[in-house]
Amino acid sequence: MPTPKSDCSLDAPLADFLTDKSKGNDSGNYRRNAERVVREWISWTLEERGPDSFAALDVDDLEAYARHLKRRTNHSDGLAASSARKYYDYVRAYLSWCQRREYLTDNPAAKDRATDALPDDDQRSDHTQQLWSPEQRSAIMEYVNERAYEAIDEQGGDALAEVRDRAFVATIAYSGVRGGEVLRDRNDDRRDGVRWRDIDLNRGTMTILEKGSQEYKETGVPEQAVSALDRWKYVFDPPSGEWPVFPSLHTPSLSQAVRDGLEADGYSDKKIKAKREDATALEVCYAEDIAPPALTTAGGRNLMKRLSEAADVPDLDTENGEYLELHGGRRGAGDTLVREKGWEQAQNHLLHADPKTTMDAYSHISAEETAEEATDAFENADN
Repeated sequence: MPTPKSDCSLDAPLADFLTDKSKGNDSGNYRRNAERVVREWISWTLEERGPDSFAALDVDDLEAYARHLKRRTNHSDGLAASSARKYYDYVRAYLSWCQRREYLTDNPAAKDRATDALPDDDQRSDHTQQLWSPEQRSAIMEYVNERAYEAIDEQGGDALAEVRDRAFVATIAYSGVRGGEVLRDRNDDRRDGVRWRDIDLNRGTMTILEKGSQEYKETGVPEQAVSALDRWKYVFDPPSGEWPVFPSLHTPSLSQAVRDGLEADGYSDKKIKAKREDATALEVCYAEDIAPPALTTAGGRNLMKRLSEAADVPDLDTENGEYLELHGGRRGAGDTLVREKGWEQAQNHLLHADPKTTMDAYSHISAEETAEEATDAFENADN
């Protein structure tokens, strides 16, 4: 009889796990790092804890590993807290993969008791937060472009979700706006989503309620986003400038907006029901010029999670919950502008009032430049 999967050694399925992580557009960084960290974890577990099979592994072993990582952060030359948590994430992702393939009944690394033992990452700052790399930006844009083209070919003007999603991703990726500046925030009545009246596609500008100053400001929209927005406007065909640029297409939300709009216009329940009998909620919105609700910030995050997973974005562990975050798009745009056009252009595009804000947010670039200059200096001196 074959050996039960639970009796297999901890490294038995590792090669298959790494093969699955070798995506066609993957730079290979995640795979290399995951292999190194998981092998180190297996060696540590065997030496310090004893379990040599999945059946023998439990939450106590993972809690001990988390404490081991935490101890390593207590030395001046040890791990950063963020790195310790990243190491643990690699192990958790491996065990999640193993669980789905029935080596484990559940994932002990996902238990609260184990994760609570990890070091707090209180020192996380702007320069350690996610930013979309050019490769990631290209991957997600390639996916939403192809998805929109295919939907238009199949559905024509009914390809609303796909064309909207492309315009939204392009806006986040290239304009440098925050998600909360273009989407609806349920906790802030002033933030009801950017409207078509706020966008001038000919000039390439958008008026937003800027988060930092809490003032309405005009920001630039690069051609990469303008072209996607222009195509979206053509397909969406909003009856007025009061309609949101990024509407929710959630049926219950649209239905509620229709009911609220018709009630405000004096329609009785009977007349509302009659209007809804032969038309979708969105069709009634068009017929009565009732602006649909804007996509919420939570909806935007959920959308990016789905798109990130479907797009197979490089260096992104979607199986363990990673996705292209909305603010990561802003930081990625800033990173590209600093490198290609300089600090002043990035500051203007991101609407930073103080140059120091831009310098602090992208200090990692200064560090890289300093390292390169030092390398050249020492090479010249030594030669």
